[in-house]
Amino acid sequence: MPAKLLADNRIVINSQLKRTRGGKISFTHLIGYAVVKAMADFPGMNKHFVETDGKPTAVAPAHVNLGLAIDLPGKDGQRSLVVASIKGCEAMNFAQFWSAYEDMIRKARTGSLKAEDFAGTTISPDQPGHLGTNHSVPRLMSGQGTIVGVGALEYPASFQGPATSGSPSSASARSSR
Repeated sequence: MPAKLLADNRIVINSQLKRTRGGKISFTHLIGYAVVKAMADFPGMNKHFVETDGKPTAVAPAHVNLGLAIDLPGKDGQRSLVVASIKGCEAMNFAQFWSAYEDMIRKARTGSLKAEDFAGTTISPDQPGHLGTNHSVPRLMSGQGTIVGVGALEYPASFQGPATSGSPSSASARSSR
């Protein structure tokens, strides 16, 4: 689904923030909040399964805890991806969510994350790339019920061919117009 309206509204919001209190809204802020709000209509996506007496049992967590992937510089110039979660997102308005998101980023960048920041993720977005990628390997962690794919996944180059009316490439081309 094209995200033109999302991009346009982000520009409007960021222009207002620049004129008033500062800060910026990213696509991840907007998408993460949309995922959290969608959970009200699809609460089953927040459930996960555990084995109880040898049988799978559905568990419905009390809260929506959104996992947030954070890319951090590591040792020797290597990068490290950590996933901390924003707790109780279902009860937050957008300003509260934005603040909690920014606090989590700040903690990650200052090395202040604690073990509890990593625990309890129930859902997370996976952003394989706004411009496209050839692969993505999301992993559900224990206690997590859903990973929502967001971004542009493309067929590997070896499978892409000339655009025809029924090919996936032509659908992609039509959606970008």
